[in-house]
Amino acid sequence: MQRRTLACPVAPLSPRAPRRSARRSSAAALLGAALSALSMLLAPGSALADPVADRAEREGARPPAAGTALFSAGVDLEIAGRTLSYSDLLSDNLRTYEVLGVPMPSLRGELYPFARSAVPVLRDLGVELSYARALGLDSEGAGGAGVSTSWSRLHAGLRGRYRLAGQDGPVLFASGGLRWTDFDIESTGDPSRDAASVSYVALRVGVDGRLPVGPVALEAGGGVQAPLSMGALASHFRAPSAGGVDLRVAVAAPFAPGLEARAGASYARFFYDFDSEPEDTYIAGGALDQLFSVHLGVAYHGE
Repeated sequence: MQRRTLACPVAPLSPRAPRRSARRSSAAALLGAALSALSMLLAPGSALADPVADRAEREGARPPAAGTALFSAGVDLEIAGRTLSYSDLLSDNLRTYEVLGVPMPSLRGELYPFARSAVPVLRDLGVELSYARALGLDSEGAGGAGVSTSWSRLHAGLRGRYRLAGQDGPVLFASGGLRWTDFDIESTGDPSRDAASVSYVALRVGVDGRLPVGPVALEAGGGVQAPLSMGALASHFRAPSAGGVDLRVAVAAPFAPGLEARAGASYARFFYDFDSEPEDTYIAGGALDQLFSVHLGVAYHGE
């Protein structure tokens, strides 16, 4: 019996070898392209390289978004002064008053509780509060003796904002509230000196704006004050009436996300009108009370 052996069919398999090689080459090419694209995306400066750092870098390069912030808080050191003078002064029992270079730390804050609301008007309506108090202030009494003197300022009210050109554009603010300015000289028994004490409780309405200019922002504003009470000065005269105005300017420069350094100046003046008669103890046609300061500080705008 003859035995037969079956040959292995090698020839029909030979055409498949190049096909496998081609598939391996295509897969390698696709893998290489994918790795190349991934390396480009993860390269420094790309959008996916470090989204947190990239966002911080972008935010740090522009002024904080005061026009959309949920809250703002700041601290300043003011160097303040005051002058009081009289017009048409006919009696010699009144003195002018002047003090300069008074250190006056101040705190201020704004809160927009509905800033994340979808209601356009409601999200830009907030409250504001500020407080300042002078340090180490004395007035000159009789014989040059020092007289304890206090000077403080408190403001509380509503504040609204309106963006003129998007989040990073100019912003207009309107505000209304109560402002209390107290300048109290300890009683010396000398009315000519004690008359310089005032305590203004005034209704204030104001407008101000913030204009981004390159890497900084410029601010300017003003207000009108209608005193409800005036303190000791007014009590020395017949039928006193008074009004007030205030102005401020500032420049803000960001130095970290949400943080900015600030420098500026403020000025307020209260003008009096008296209906004095010749028989009055104190005779003057009016008075001008000026309060002013320059300040440096920092502020934070929180999202």
